[in-house]
Amino acid sequence: SSVLINGDIVHYKLMVKADEAALKGFFERIPEGEVDLLRSDVRNPAVITSWVHHIDYSRVLPLVAWNESEDAIAGVAPLHLSQGAYRHIEDVRIVVGTDHRKLGLGSAMIKEMIEIGNQLGLHFLKAEILSENTLALKAFRQLGFEARVTLEGCYMTRKGETRDMVLMLKRLTINMEEDMFYLF
Repeated sequence: SSVLINGDIVHYKLMVKADEAALKGFFERIPEGEVDLLRSDVRNPAVITSWVHHIDYSRVLPLVAWNESEDAIAGVAPLHLSQGAYRHIEDVRIVVGTDHRKLGLGSAMIKEMIEIGNQLGLHFLKAEILSENTLALKAFRQLGFEARVTLEGCYMTRKGETRDMVLMLKRLTINMEEDMFYLF
């Protein structure tokens, strides 16, 4: 759980099928201009239905921040679990609801994802952030993520516009035995 700047309490839980209506309501409140920048067409009810009815916790840990007083989702943060050679690097995505911005929720959710990553024994968390999203870049940087590269024009919105994307990494748990193996 986290206490936000305005005193609201949110708690974190994995998304379940029963969250379908709340998740649809959450994305309906995201401004249209921002929705176009998201990877999926979250305004399409079938997309949300597919997510909640095909949850596979071995591939995605869909974390939601639940505001008890509003009985609504305040933020969404899926941790995408990679396979094969990249199984030690997991992809973090965060969407903070418009009612809960500038209250510390984004940073709190990043901290929660770091904790989960450490518990899973991951080596890195990866975040891909549009270069124009300076608030998100600052929040990730303050929590130990480093900008590794800017990929110019590599992100395309659903409207077909290209944007620059910053790839950020945070080092997590170090497996000394495995790391020593690679030194020799």
